[in-house]
Amino acid sequence: MVEAQSAGHPRVDSQLLKSAFAALINHHKGSITQSSSLLGDDLPVEVQFTLTRVPEQISPRPHRLQIPHPLHKVLNKGESDKGLDEIEVCLFVKDGSKEWVKDLVDKFPNEMGYIKKVLTLTSLRKKYVQYKDRRELLKRYDIFLADDRILPMLGKSIGKSFFQEKKQPVPIKLTRQEALPFAVKRCLRSTFMWISAGTCISVRAGNTGMPLEHLIANANAIVENAVEHIPRKWSNVSSINIKTSQSVALPIYNKTRQELEEISRLAKQSGNGFETKRPCPEQDDDEHAQKKKKTEKESTLKSPLLKALKKTRKSGSEGKDDEVNKEATAKKGLLLESSSKKAKKLSKTDAESGAISAGDSNSEKKSVSKVDASLKTKEKDPSKGKKNQEKSKQVEVNKNFVPSKKFQGSKKGYVFRMGKEGLGYYIDVKPVPDKMALIALARMNKGGGKAGKSRKPSRKGRK
Repeated sequence: MVEAQSAGHPRVDSQLLKSAFAALINHHKGSITQSSSLLGDDLPVEVQFTLTRVPEQISPRPHRLQIPHPLHKVLNKGESDKGLDEIEVCLFVKDGSKEWVKDLVDKFPNEMGYIKKVLTLTSLRKKYVQYKDRRELLKRYDIFLADDRILPMLGKSIGKSFFQEKKQPVPIKLTRQEALPFAVKRCLRSTFMWISAGTCISVRAGNTGMPLEHLIANANAIVENAVEHIPRKWSNVSSINIKTSQSVALPIYNKTRQELEEISRLAKQSGNGFETKRPCPEQDDDEHAQKKKKTEKESTLKSPLLKALKKTRKSGSEGKDDEVNKEATAKKGLLLESSSKKAKKLSKTDAESGAISAGDSNSEKKSVSKVDASLKTKEKDPSKGKKNQEKSKQVEVNKNFVPSKKFQGSKKGYVFRMGKEGLGYYIDVKPVPDKMALIALARMNKGGGKAGKSRKPSRKGRK
């Protein structure tokens, strides 16, 4: 695995990476003083990714990245511990899991011996209520692990200082007791990446006390694995730098103008099997606006009211066209019949009147052709027929309703009220009485009178 990572990533120049790490370590050695050498002078080295766009989805859960050389003294056989520090781990568990987790720590000292403290969620809430207690807990341990089932409930209990120091608990599955020792060791031999609400992501690759080859191998592994978890992957990465907490960022990758042009070219070639990539944020905004317009149009077309209106318009226009066509064909038939009858009558007359009849027939043919031309124009322009029908409809509507904002006196046959068409005068429709209901009411009144008289008690009976 180490040999594969040492070859380097194709997008990152191996010579540039080596010279950048060498310059970083030389700068750190030159800035060491006597006071810092006594307290420990190793600084963490980070790989920093700069993004073109802010990630849309942000999660507090970290992404675990495998690296060939661990950051702490969690070693396998044959590995050197140069520049590595011992590690102390605190594990947050559920209330019923503390006993069997401690038993596993005693059984597997090589894998789980780094866990120095096992805390339940209730004890964390009771013992570490004050801010100073939480700060002491933060300084005492290097890494915090937590059962993934209680991870959403730990945010309020540990406070914001854990997130500021980037020591928030790393989730681990405790459901399988047999696999827990191996899961703990795998977490301690890896590094973690958090996608924050910004355009900068930092991942720890080691410290200045580690060998140069180990730092280069870890950086190559981080570049290869971290980009897979970044939204839109390489199209969203504008630059990659390496730095310490007290140094300037040294670039090891920068997206050039040629790469941006290649991405835009590949995005246009949609038929060649390439995935469409967005090279620039301005193009993304334009595409996003176009998509919004399309969705708005589709939503308006999907509304049932608009669909019903379109259907009624189509059916009305088709019906009007059919009526116009029928009328035109009927007129044509009548004209042809009349012309044929006249031609037969003219053929029976004498030869002297033949010339006159021929002239008359020519004039009649001309009139017929004029009528045909007028009918064709009507067929071509059905809008005139539509306008006439619309005018007739409007006249009928005007008869039924006369709009008026105020009461302008009584009108014969109309009632002033608020209706479907609005405020105005509507035709007064006289109500039709139900004869059967009137007969039933008359019977009820007659029966009620008799019953009332019979119910009155006599005064004699009272005495």
